Amino acid sequence: MSTEEGKAFIELKVFKEFIEKTQLPIRPESIKKPGGKSDPDIFCTFQNGEDVAFELVEICASDIAIHISNLSEAYIRTSDPTEKNVLKKLIKSKSYKTQLPIELLCYTNGRVVSPDSMIIEGARRVANLNESRFRKIWLLGKKGAYEVWKIP
Repeated sequence: MSTEEGKAFIELKVFKEFIEKTQLPIRPESIKKPGGKSDPDIFCTFQNGEDVAFELVEICASDIAIHISNLSEAYIRTSDPTEKNVLKKLIKSKSYKTQLPIELLCYTNGRVVSPDSMIIEGARRVANLNESRFRKIWLLGKKGAYEVWKIP
């Protein structure tokens, strides 16, 4: 499996878990992973017929990820990476090739020690400081799924 195939597999798995936990009324058969570089990560359709796109970002501490990938044990001093990870998506110069509304789904995948409450606070902080291209920000965390922020 290539890196891109692996990433697509993980993103679809994460998105399906997110839908299950939030009970958002999304048609399961409508969930698609487009392949274009200018596309958001997921396209889907709500039960009411509204099409929406989702961009995904893993909240990941790079120092933890390095030790996990090396299968090494170590004492690690780390900090919460939420603001840095979310900010990259908020200010990134990438322009999407869709006119659909886009929502940002943040998720944890075992490579961060921050509790959900800290991730939510960090995401809200940077969302409130920046003009966002996303209409909502969500978190699929260790303990649940949360709507973190939406355009006021």
